[in-house]
Amino acid sequence: MKKLIYGVAVLAVAAMMVACGGKTANGISKGSKSKMDSLSYAMGVNIATDISANMPEMKFDWNVLAAQAEKALFTTVKEGEADKDHEAAIEVLQSFFSQQRPQRMNQFMQDARAKDSLAMPNFAEYDIFAGDDAERKKVSEAYGCDLGTNLRSANIPMQTVWFVQGLTDVADAKATMTNEKAMELIQTYFTVTLPQQNAEASAKWLAQIEKQSGVQKTPSGLLYRIDRAGDETLKPKATDIVKVDYEGKLRTGKVFDSSYARGEAIEFPLNQVIPGWTEGVQLVGKGGQITLWIPAELGYGARGAGGDIGPNEALEFKVELHEIKAVEAPEAAPAEQK
Repeated sequence: MKKLIYGVAVLAVAAMMVACGGKTANGISKGSKSKMDSLSYAMGVNIATDISANMPEMKFDWNVLAAQAEKALFTTVKEGEADKDHEAAIEVLQSFFSQQRPQRMNQFMQDARAKDSLAMPNFAEYDIFAGDDAERKKVSEAYGCDLGTNLRSANIPMQTVWFVQGLTDVADAKATMTNEKAMELIQTYFTVTLPQQNAEASAKWLAQIEKQSGVQKTPSGLLYRIDRAGDETLKPKATDIVKVDYEGKLRTGKVFDSSYARGEAIEFPLNQVIPGWTEGVQLVGKGGQITLWIPAELGYGARGAGGDIGPNEALEFKVELHEIKAVEAPEAAPAEQK
């Protein structure tokens, strides 16, 4: 998935990285106009404010942009299939931002300096579309599609009716929330609310897993099940290098990483991965397979990892142990001769 490459810092707070009706798997819903969703409104306010501040010459059609962002948020793309709408949007944006925009910005600055060589160009007074409403609409649609697509993959619970309201209210200069307040709400969600929600949901999930047949628990809290024992006389030590195939899932069942999908096993020192892996892989013999359910404190903790693993998320891994390579201790340096 391509990143949001044309917005400037619009998800800066969210990267520190609740509703009714039409809910998607990642928590996005239409929402209800009768009940304000502050987080969704704050996201709209924050994003629109950042875009306007960093690209004041981009006089978007905000109604069109918001409508396309909402459409993209609800778009479903099957695993492995291309998102054709997003690909088309990227083409439009790449062309505009690499060709038309720099040319027009350069011309605007030259014209401004010709009038007053000492004056700084005021881009807030400049409309880069120069009254071409067809182009304005085309670029606004593409930008909205790109924005919505990337927000969709960020797994932020959002009521689109309030997100769109935040976007358009800023554009119309009638936002009921300051950007400072919006940033505060977003930061609170990612640093307080989400970690707490994940911790509670993970604890409940692990408690259910623990009741399953064959599942065992170590003193550290790691849950595991030996699916295939392998050679129990050949188990790795934490200092060994191991070669494994694996599949990692969230508690929702979503696969976030897989050596099987890449078609290549991975090799690494066992003491240089998350503690749940270091402990768990030592429980299975060479040629065996083990399933690990790893509490957040033995995984990625309160910080999470990447775009998929949130703070305080418990994880599930299926691991096949193919090879074990003992790491030889370095030879002692020869004694200094007297």
